[in-house]
Amino acid sequence: MKIIQLLAISCITFTLIGCGSISYLPAEPNTEDADMQAYLKANKLHKKAEKTDSGIYYIMEEEGEGEHPTKSETITAHYHGSLLDGTVFDSSVDRGQPFKFQLGRVIKGWQEAMGMMKPGGKGKFIIPSNLAYGERGVGKIIGPNTPLIFDIELFSKEEAERLEAEAKEKAKAQTREQAEKDDVLIKEHLTKLGIDKTAKRTDSGIYYTIEKEGEGENPTATDKVKVHYHGSLLDGTVFDSSVKRGKPIEFGLGQVVKGWQEAIPLLKEGGKGTFYIPSGLCYGPHPRPGGKIKPNDVLVFEVELFEIK
Repeated sequence: MKIIQLLAISCITFTLIGCGSISYLPAEPNTEDADMQAYLKANKLHKKAEKTDSGIYYIMEEEGEGEHPTKSETITAHYHGSLLDGTVFDSSVDRGQPFKFQLGRVIKGWQEAMGMMKPGGKGKFIIPSNLAYGERGVGKIIGPNTPLIFDIELFSKEEAERLEAEAKEKAKAQTREQAEKDDVLIKEHLTKLGIDKTAKRTDSGIYYTIEKEGEGENPTATDKVKVHYHGSLLDGTVFDSSVKRGKPIEFGLGQVVKGWQEAIPLLKEGGKGTFYIPSGLCYGPHPRPGGKIKPNDVLVFEVELFEIK
């Protein structure tokens, strides 16, 4: 993980899906429709399903009320995405958080499918690959020429607002709970190191020690800085180190994770410090897939500030 991975990460559905390890053999070109029909028959859905001119099979389970959404609208929906063999590749239902998006910015199959729905409606859509991710596929689960199944519920504006407020409150509670857990872990770690009495704590929950004071000014949020850093987990696992690479890095403080935005300004030029940063100020429950940093890991950074640009 190089410094670019310290930039704040946002996981955008339909561009970052398919990070799992399950392998799926995709359909051969020109056989998709037969495979989709076979799926419908195997699940006794063939008599209920209708087909659009573009090749989407769909079953409207609940009609809903009101107007069909347009491509310029921002709408909220729950969805459960799977392959024909049942492999789940993405699900807002499983995450417990509805998906809010502008209809014109998602895959063509979704644009057409959602355009057939009304608020409060529910439907199942089997989308051919040319209206999804085509010959390239995406991630490790969705291979080339792979049809996708989506079970979708489109929420009314009122229901979407209620769910959004509910999700925010739930997220706040989870954040507070995780922050408390992180604080206990950091304190226990500092006690093992014998520095629990000397380490300082910020209001946000970052613990730190300053090994060398340095001189001059502290950087501000708008500054660009040059530093050496060594990043590890509480168990000592090193996940990134400019020191090991032998090359300091430069970056704008406004570009990195919140923990760094707060930690680096505690140093002066020439200063060195060690920072124990709770997960909520780093990558929280959504670190980079496949890396050494796991969900809700506390991170330790040893940092030397060379220069404020």
